[in-house]
Amino acid sequence: MRRFKGYMTLEASFIVPMIICVFALLIYFSYYLYGRCVLSQDSYILAFRASIADEEVYGSAADYVSSKASLVAGKKYFGSSFPGFETTADGKKIRVHGHSEAKHSAMGRYFLKPQSGWEYEAAGRAERFEYVKHIRRLTRLRDIGKEIMDNIGED
Repeated sequence: MRRFKGYMTLEASFIVPMIICVFALLIYFSYYLYGRCVLSQDSYILAFRASIADEEVYGSAADYVSSKASLVAGKKYFGSSFPGFETTADGKKIRVHGHSEAKHSAMGRYFLKPQSGWEYEAAGRAERFEYVKHIRRLTRLRDIGKEIMDNIGED
């Protein structure tokens, strides 16, 4: 027989809130990770599409990115501010740098939550490449190789 009752209640009153806090932090961190992954994906998509965009229609790579950024980003960034994209082009290389921030008020000012939220950024790089000429060149080389192999087989 125990002398003191209520040990389980006292322990549960400490442990249960801590477990709930850990679960809330896991969900909070997963929002950050999701936003960072989507920003990385969108930065690369914009850089790649800018590298193959027609310069006569869109002008520079920066003009293309600024005109298409809202279409690519869409409404995927829940829990974060809409991202901003900056473009730099150096010769054939195009770099798109995206940045956004997540300011959640969940959990107030508890122990592990950052006070000001998170800022995250990602960059995507692509290189201008004349795909049509490259494919035609490879097709022509394949045809020449096939013709040479057929001529060798006849001898």
